[in-house]
Amino acid sequence: MHLDVPTLMTMESFVAACAGIVLLVAWSQNRQASALALWGFANIVAAGGIFCMMLAMASHRPLASAFGGSMLVLAPGLMWMSARALDAKPTPLVFALLGTLIVGLANDIPGVRNVTGSFGLAVGSAYLFAAAFALWRSRNERLTARWPMIIFTTVHAAVLMIGAHSTLLGPTSQYEVPSLMTLFGVIHFESIVFALGSAVFILALIRERSEAASKVAAQVDPLTGIANRAAFFESAERVLERCRRADAPVSVLMFDLDRFKVVNDTHGHAVGDAVIRKFCEVGAKALRPNDVFGRLGGEEFAVVLPGSSIEAAYVRADRIRSSFAESCSSLGGRRVNATVSCGVSMSATGEEPLSALLEFSDIALYRAKSEGRNRVRRADQPRPQNQASPVLRVA
Repeated sequence: MHLDVPTLMTMESFVAACAGIVLLVAWSQNRQASALALWGFANIVAAGGIFCMMLAMASHRPLASAFGGSMLVLAPGLMWMSARALDAKPTPLVFALLGTLIVGLANDIPGVRNVTGSFGLAVGSAYLFAAAFALWRSRNERLTARWPMIIFTTVHAAVLMIGAHSTLLGPTSQYEVPSLMTLFGVIHFESIVFALGSAVFILALIRERSEAASKVAAQVDPLTGIANRAAFFESAERVLERCRRADAPVSVLMFDLDRFKVVNDTHGHAVGDAVIRKFCEVGAKALRPNDVFGRLGGEEFAVVLPGSSIEAAYVRADRIRSSFAESCSSLGGRRVNATVSCGVSMSATGEEPLSALLEFSDIALYRAKSEGRNRVRRADQPRPQNQASPVLRVA
């Protein structure tokens, strides 16, 4: 069975151009996603390169063939730039143009001119392998569409390398109609699949990332970067449920910055915001990765410490209190002397609801306030019968 190469190449050019236009339209609606523009432009360039090669076949014009080959080398270079842009690693355009320049110069060398087609395919393959590697390096970002992008790009790179081998050592010539079963013939079909598949999945990847960013933004306090009220309660309830199933203790801390209104009125809201950020910085450093730290509103914060006795929670809270008082005595050359008070409560088995533990901690917090501020107080909670005194653990 034989194929009509011009028809296949027309299909390739049309599909690549359509994919490129779709990506450029998507980029016009999301100008921050420069990867879409680069990948879309790469498809447009590839479509132009395929069209030039088709004209060269029909008219036997070496200049059209050389120009088309250069465009087909540039397209993978732009895709490599796009893959790096996905992970905020901007790359100078000159690196994408370098392969095209090398292939163009090789085309002017008489002894190398006959193998520039294979050389161009090999260079394009190298760019695509580099693009797949760039996508793979950021695999820790859990986006489902990243893996199909890696697979599509790697397979296309491998197919181009096969084409380079077939053109260099095989029976394929640019003017003969290849059979369906030839190695070079595979490129025509795979290129169509690659243009469509990569366009679909890079759009999906950008959308996934946008949705993930929106979800994070909805759960993070914009001033401090810690969990906001809704996210704190959601995470804290999950932690309490795990402690309840494991029959493990859990402690709750309530913090409130002392005389915060005075700080704002005296030094201004910019300093007040800096004080809040400093407290969150100190608190985050003192807590474990599995602890839940959130801003309930204004200058009020809460922490859930899974597996922690009230003695251990008290020590940790006092460490945060003293570190904050020391680091926030002055900010930006101003004497602030900001301090914080804290109340601590505990559930020995996680049975008490979060609302009750927060209420116990809140009562202890206001006792600390009434006793002079800048101190930590334990909640007065009845100890369950037959409950041994908890062991001091400071992690």
